[in-house]
Amino acid sequence: MTASSSLVVGTVRHRRYRPTRRAFTLRTYHALIDLAELDDLDAGVGGFGVNRPAVFGFRDTDHLGAADAPVRDKLAAWLGDRGLTLPDGPIRVLTSLRVLGYVFDPVTWWFCHHADGRLAFVVAEVHNTFGDAHAYLLDDLDQPRDGRATARAQKVFHVSPFLPIDGLEYRFAFALGQSQVTAHVAVHDADGVVFDATQTGRITPFTTRRLWWVNATHPLLTWRVITRIHLEALRLLRRRTPFHRRPQPPDSGFRDVAADDDRITV
Repeated sequence: MTASSSLVVGTVRHRRYRPTRRAFTLRTYHALIDLAELDDLDAGVGGFGVNRPAVFGFRDTDHLGAADAPVRDKLAAWLGDRGLTLPDGPIRVLTSLRVLGYVFDPVTWWFCHHADGRLAFVVAEVHNTFGDAHAYLLDDLDQPRDGRATARAQKVFHVSPFLPIDGLEYRFAFALGQSQVTAHVAVHDADGVVFDATQTGRITPFTTRRLWWVNATHPLLTWRVITRIHLEALRLLRRRTPFHRRPQPPDSGFRDVAADDDRITV
């Protein structure tokens, strides 16, 4: 067991309000990993591997672009291009793990903390089923209470073909507690909420026993996620929900990261 990395076992709930009303909840688990503890997890958790073949895994190339470089360096470079440096506290990522070599993670959350534990900013890395990815920098956080924060961002990236891009705003809310983690996003247009998604779960230790247990109770989760996404798409098509074709994605800003890149601050 490591100091701050954990597994988060719970649910993901989607609710669509307009023009078709539809909702579902999927039992899931995610990993909440302190990047400073990746090597310890790799060595100490049976069945888990970092950048190597394993039953359950985490790979740098799955995140922040395909560059084969440490994710911390890639995150620092991406932030540096936006005039920011990594804060001096923990960097934690809430993500799906590879299972038997496969993963599809609709949203990866990068939580960047000050040394005193306060949340400095969040990076929301969004993937769609077309193979595109984009990251939103949430650096204007409203933090009315410890462990909770809210933020907003204009939607610029195509995710679901049943939602447009223009005229939509994301409203985020995070609750990072000692026993539970929640990430919520609502999509608003001029008339109110169109869609929302809530990822929530209880924190449990990232140990060999717990990792195998959550995979026994959530078998082949990564395949179930992508299957559920496509089944929901078929249901929406049958109900004649308006379909929006994939546009050319915006520049993600992800780039190759060289080891001597002087813009990397870690």
